[in-house]
Amino acid sequence: MARPLLCRAPMQRLLIVDDDAGVREGMKRYLEGRGYVIDCAARAADAKTLLSQARYDAVITDLQLTAGEGAEGLAVVVETRRLSSATRIILLTGHTSAAVAVAARRLGVDVLLHKPRPLPELEGIIGALMGEAA
Repeated sequence: MARPLLCRAPMQRLLIVDDDAGVREGMKRYLEGRGYVIDCAARAADAKTLLSQARYDAVITDLQLTAGEGAEGLAVVVETRRLSSATRIILLTGHTSAAVAVAARRLGVDVLLHKPRPLPELEGIIGALMGEAA
């Protein structure tokens, strides 16, 4: 049985940043089906461009945006915070550590999640961050 749409401000806009096209597109399709407007980026540079062009209610970014061991998602967090203190930030990572948690908190991440996460759970976290009522 499908869950009812949440009561939210019209057309809340989210930015999804992930280098995995399947993850990115899966989140996009699911969240668009729940009434969100979604923009996507595969790289930190693309995310920064989008952040400079639109206001986002939330940003969901992967920590590692390349096949290397980098933490490019933190650059997305920094740029998001520079442009808007009101934007909620969810950082996803398959490589959780105490150092990542400390850096994320220091930079203003609202929620750090180990991935993968079920999409309904992610949707609930987004709603809670934005103060939505069920």
